[in-house]
Amino acid sequence: MKILVTGATGFIGSHLVPFLSSHQHEVATLNARTIGGDSTDWCAQVDACEVLVHLAGRAHVSSNSSDLDMYKAINTDLTETLANQMSLTGKHMIFVSTSVVYGNQSREGKPFIVNDQLHAASPYANSKIAAEDVLQKISSQNRFTFTIIRPPLVYGPGVKANFLSMMKWVDSGVPLPLGSARNLRSFVSVRNLADLIENCAINTAAKNQVFNVSDDHDVSTTELLKAIGAAMNKPARLIKVPLSILKLGSQIIGKPRAYDGLCGSFQLDISQTRQKLDWRPPFSLQEEIATTVAWYQSEKK
Repeated sequence: MKILVTGATGFIGSHLVPFLSSHQHEVATLNARTIGGDSTDWCAQVDACEVLVHLAGRAHVSSNSSDLDMYKAINTDLTETLANQMSLTGKHMIFVSTSVVYGNQSREGKPFIVNDQLHAASPYANSKIAAEDVLQKISSQNRFTFTIIRPPLVYGPGVKANFLSMMKWVDSGVPLPLGSARNLRSFVSVRNLADLIENCAINTAAKNQVFNVSDDHDVSTTELLKAIGAAMNKPARLIKVPLSILKLGSQIIGKPRAYDGLCGSFQLDISQTRQKLDWRPPFSLQEEIATTVAWYQSEKK
């Protein structure tokens, strides 16, 4: 299958492109900076593909409402431009959105399902919700088809940000005041996400559908840190501190989102993904943590 990928140099794209190529797909990449510009070369690339996997976008780096225009231009308008071009030839787009379209936390025992009401808690989330709306609108008017995938935190070799920080914390041996965390959070490894993306490219049941994705094994922050420690062959030094004190401390230092991210729950229900696509994550959470830790340790040498 001829698959075109935007955002190929990003974290997900750098894993997805070789994965698709190894599965005998004809893979090409599209530089998002050329889309909608004076050159029309990008149009020819879009017209030549069978499926477009759209990964390019502005990452979740700010909650400042003044950045709304920037997120709109990169995450929403760019998606609309691509979808309009694809609709001319009736192609299929896989749009990798984000699970934060549901909000910042899930209620206890209530994982998010794809039909839940969306909540734009940040300019980033707002731009992704708008992009999803654009795809569904264009699809209703043309022969264009789409698949929307909403991943939680994606990890794997090359990961940065919060997951990398947690590996560094455990590796340093510093005591962590997170032994009381009893939250549950969904994660997805980049290999499991790549496998789902390929499934959506070749499976007609994925057309005009929205899917949650995860490793299908939710864990608390405490359990995650212990799993990272086990993969490193060193203990995660966890101290039990009352959650009320942690929450107050995060507010005092002006980082309430840090508490939410480490002690709040964020779960995704992937039952619809399993049922409609007959898909299961091929790699376990434990396997993928071990793979990620092995990469981290190799980078230190």
